[in-house]
Amino acid sequence: MQAPEHIPSKNTKRICIAVLLVISHLGVGLNIFSVSPILTEIINDLGINHGKAGLLLSLPPLVAALFGIPGGLIAVRLGQFRGFAIGLALMSTTTLSIIMPTFIPLLMLRLIYGIGAALVLTITGPILLQWFRPKELLVLNACNAAMMTIGIGISVAGGAIIAKFLSWPTSLSTFGLIPLLVTLLWISMGRHNISQTLDRSLPRLPEIFHIIRRRTILLLLAADAGVMFQYTALSGWLPAFYYETRNMSFEFSGLLASFLPLSGIVGVALGGSLPLKFGAPRTYLIIAGALVLVAGPATYIFQNSWLTYLALLVVGAGSWFYLPTLMTETVKAARFIEKDVAIIWGALLTFTGIGMFVAPILVGYIHDVFETFILGFLICSIASSLMLIAGLCMNKRS
Repeated sequence: MQAPEHIPSKNTKRICIAVLLVISHLGVGLNIFSVSPILTEIINDLGINHGKAGLLLSLPPLVAALFGIPGGLIAVRLGQFRGFAIGLALMSTTTLSIIMPTFIPLLMLRLIYGIGAALVLTITGPILLQWFRPKELLVLNACNAAMMTIGIGISVAGGAIIAKFLSWPTSLSTFGLIPLLVTLLWISMGRHNISQTLDRSLPRLPEIFHIIRRRTILLLLAADAGVMFQYTALSGWLPAFYYETRNMSFEFSGLLASFLPLSGIVGVALGGSLPLKFGAPRTYLIIAGALVLVAGPATYIFQNSWLTYLALLVVGAGSWFYLPTLMTETVKAARFIEKDVAIIWGALLTFTGIGMFVAPILVGYIHDVFETFILGFLICSIASSLMLIAGLCMNKRS
């Protein structure tokens, strides 16, 4: 007689879900800027210019932008378990970089990763709503954001080191192993944990526009897009800027750029804990907006090393400080309706992804034309003011 299948308790399910979600966000972070610290090597090895190299940074955000809202609809149709599994599997294709070290195949792998990351990030919202209480959302959003920034920090700081001792294709493949591991764990452990979906009926186009055009949603979309426009430009090109312009070593340039995500860990920890005790949500948007607007330009204007280091820490913390509040406020604006959360988080990917696509290419092509990084960086820094503007325009009770 076959033994009955063991079904975990609800608390065990919640713990498993939380752990897998957090590790999946680590995988997103590890791979989103994994080419950044090795761009100079890729440019020299493949014989491409800075503009083309910028595509390797920009393609995943572009795909996320194009796939954002459609990804939310696909998430509704596929169901949470299957949609998340497919997203993880697509992300893990970056492990193939070691056997596909030429420009076009690398672009294709970055494209596939972008689709997978869009699915994972979009479906996370409905999964959180299904299994966790509203008061837990802020903490879990903070944990997910923290692991994403830890992943970015590890890849930006460690990518050049791996490339030095092995090769840059090996570096890219190494960071794809985490999504592959989570894919296997999700498939083996997730089938008891996540419902296929609660409601697969798709909203009509007018309903989608009605959800997105709410004033609070539009302000939050603009805020996130503005900050990430600057953050992507700095994360992507500061290593090359410090190496080519400031004559720093290859490894030290990557280490300095890793200050952005690593200080973001502190920022997201504060952003996830302080709102639990005091302060209106708009306060945290205003603080973050002020930090990124002031410290962003300081990372590439000041010649003083210590001021540069301080600026990197401040802009890194500010660029993640607001994120737990932003994600939680979007859930509230969606009135805790799972399908609406999927649509809104998909819209976040679309708006922010467009900016993240444009920023690295803009900086790269401006460098090719004017032989300077500064002008492109300044344009991206101006865009970051949208966070401060959005915070000031938010309802004072928010």
